[in-house]
Amino acid sequence: MTPTSTIVLSRRTALLAIAGATAQLLTGCGGGGDSSQAGLSSGGTGSFTTGTVSGLGSIIVNGIRYDDSSAMVYARDDDDAAVPVKVGMVVVVQGGKVTPAANANSLPTATATSITVGSEWKGPVEAIDTTLQTLTLLGQTVQLLASTVIEGEVFRLADITTSMFVEVYGYLDPTTGVLQATRIETDDSAPSTYRLTGVVSNLDTTARTFAIGNTLISYGGGTSLPTNWANGLQVRVRLSTTAVSGRWPATRIQAFESALAGNDDADGDEAELHGIVSGFQSAAAFMVNGIAVNASSATVSGTLANGVNVEVKGRVSSGVIVASEVEVKDEDEIENEDFEFHGTLSNVDTTARTFVLRGYTFSYDNATTFEGLTLSNGSTDFVEVKAQLVEGGWLALEVKVDD
Repeated sequence: MTPTSTIVLSRRTALLAIAGATAQLLTGCGGGGDSSQAGLSSGGTGSFTTGTVSGLGSIIVNGIRYDDSSAMVYARDDDDAAVPVKVGMVVVVQGGKVTPAANANSLPTATATSITVGSEWKGPVEAIDTTLQTLTLLGQTVQLLASTVIEGEVFRLADITTSMFVEVYGYLDPTTGVLQATRIETDDSAPSTYRLTGVVSNLDTTARTFAIGNTLISYGGGTSLPTNWANGLQVRVRLSTTAVSGRWPATRIQAFESALAGNDDADGDEAELHGIVSGFQSAAAFMVNGIAVNASSATVSGTLANGVNVEVKGRVSSGVIVASEVEVKDEDEIENEDFEFHGTLSNVDTTARTFVLRGYTFSYDNATTFEGLTLSNGSTDFVEVKAQLVEGGWLALEVKVDD
């Protein structure tokens, strides 16, 4: 599955608002599906998954290796230009049927037909706390983990400064307002607009202001508002880059919406979600990344509640994920997850103990295992590299010829 270039277009993915009849959607759906192996089960006509890109060549999302060589790549927001898919981004993938893993050392595979990409927050860095592993932008808290990918001007939290601007991909906990970052792109130059996702509070329709967390936002009379505009609504807001009298002017306000909205083609597809629980009603009815989940017939591992990180496996039914498995993920599991890269090695330096793969520089040490190859420049072997982030750099754990 050596990938060629993907086709990148700009389009707003068709979505369905979170607010509304979640309980009605969840009532009466049955479970099913065997998902005991890594990734999704086999047997469906297609697949739907949303989660973090944990590998390249082709892309790996939620333990499934998607061939993205002919996939269309879309921006979640219609005013954004779609960007190439990068490690650490949170994406939505629509694809073909999942083929089970050939052996215990490989991954299930599928072919991606569309990939939708979108960040959550974008703005100026206001504070950095290297002890708590957080940074603040636009009054909001970003939580970093050891697995958070940082790229751009710098590659470590310790090197980010308050003169920089960041774009953050990740999972928002609507109950706390904290964004768990999976990828942070750093830049010395200001973007043309800022962005926040969060829950509306302190709405004043007379003054035309509201808050997201500690951030006060104003909106003009010509600003289009969601039909269910009220406190408690989760929204995506595009902001001007200049505050006026302590308020950030909004240039667009949209309800945060489900990636399954209007996607009737996904019905019956195998599905897997990774994200943070919100809208929790019971262990049988909740939401993940704004997508309604019916877990009434699911095997649940761990204690479910708002704010917990979960992985859900099941099938799509009328805009709902009917779950067969729900697994609560603890922070250690997320931080210690490996990344996986496939491709041809270059720039091998046996003195510095580094090599390059897919534009990333990897270091290796005495604990790195090599299987079926000898490191050398000029090798045409297609290889698989499993790696972890260590102090902003990539450390190869295993290098072997790709099956």
